[in-house]
Amino acid sequence: MSGLPGPAGKGDDPMFVKTETVADGITKVTLANPQLNLLSNQVKKELKDTFSLIAQDSSVRVVVFETEGPHFCCGADLKEFPARIETKAARIVWDEGHAMLQSILHTPQPTIACIQGKTLGGGAELAAAFDFRIFSDNVQIGFPEVFRGVFPGNGGLERTIDIAGAGKAMQLMMTGSVISAAEAKRIGMASEVVPPARLYSTALELAAELTSLPAAAVQAVKQAVIQYGLSKHDFNRIGRELFYQVHETEDVREGVQAFMDKRKPVYKHR
Repeated sequence: MSGLPGPAGKGDDPMFVKTETVADGITKVTLANPQLNLLSNQVKKELKDTFSLIAQDSSVRVVVFETEGPHFCCGADLKEFPARIETKAARIVWDEGHAMLQSILHTPQPTIACIQGKTLGGGAELAAAFDFRIFSDNVQIGFPEVFRGVFPGNGGLERTIDIAGAGKAMQLMMTGSVISAAEAKRIGMASEVVPPARLYSTALELAAELTSLPAAAVQAVKQAVIQYGLSKHDFNRIGRELFYQVHETEDVREGVQAFMDKRKPVYKHR
């Protein structure tokens, strides 16, 4: 894929995150950290670096994310905790975790996650970062950090409040409860729930639908939603400018002309 390496990482560092083009405009990002796809410090760095590169690549119009194996992600690598505690590095870990999640949240292209099996702690935070969250019906998702004496620190606490509301986020994180895919759908954490065999194909179908639409308009919708969440007070000014920008694209002219001509539009994504 143009502008992007295969696996992230440098030199002899482990390479847990891979990217590949699976269709025109669609890039797949895969996390492979067997057996549980733990969010080690290295994995978080690779995810941040990968999504930061994708954000700069205009040939990518949709991102599909998946993990290898039966489980999406079972959270932090607890083997790293003793050193974190001993060196008093919690603030650094917080900053790095938030940088990782923000790189996904603020990727301009729409993002779709394929989520299966156990999705716990940092894994639930990671899942929450994506715009569309397609759940397999075997998902078990929750935030068990409280059982280790901590709470979610990668930015998933804030994101879950935005998605499910403060009351539900507090209940999940204070009790460490694990919920089903059906319950995740009820509270808004899952965009859709499908059988395991249909997980990846459902994500690709959605990705194909999104890539068929004008990229500038799709990305403007994403940015508008994000900006409204960040500041309702400032949104009118920001939304107005985004609205102006899409009216300056070739695709808006093509979309209107195609409607007048009673034909299918041919978008150039510019």
